[in-house]
Amino acid sequence: MWILLTIMAFATVPKQIYKGYDFASKHQIEYQLVNDTYTVVYFFNTDCPCSGAHFKYLNSLKEQYPGWSFIGFHSNKSVDIKKAQAYFDASNIKFPIIEDEDLQIANVLKAVKTPHVFVIDNRGEVLFQGGATNAKDPERASKHYLKEVLTALEKHQPLPYKVAKTLGCYIER
Repeated sequence: MWILLTIMAFATVPKQIYKGYDFASKHQIEYQLVNDTYTVVYFFNTDCPCSGAHFKYLNSLKEQYPGWSFIGFHSNKSVDIKKAQAYFDASNIKFPIIEDEDLQIANVLKAVKTPHVFVIDNRGEVLFQGGATNAKDPERASKHYLKEVLTALEKHQPLPYKVAKTLGCYIER
């Protein structure tokens, strides 16, 4: 498993347009994983308590990095859209969360758990992937991997991490 995660840290994501239902806007939208700037991709699961614990943390990161693209994916095939919509309505998340129908995006990125985060640059290179922090609840974390990576990118410094252990619930395939 660790070898797979290490390999994916250097993978390239195809630059293409996808379509999907966005729980934030309640519409079908077109989106890309590769943009003109950095893209932070998050995988969520309505049945995973770790996912919900990260909403406040992710909103704060989105505010700190407003020029960067943040996009979430709901990757749970067994939860219907209505239940997921109610869950995300209550979350107050500040960026798009797309229904990952047939786990298309989870499979492209080889996401393992929820939450699982990826940082992708404008060439489609996966610069970082893994857990956002070293705890299931970011408020209890002693290491904030994602924040440290984003700070390093902003300051044009070497990344402190390329891979971090992902905590949470497995994405069922």
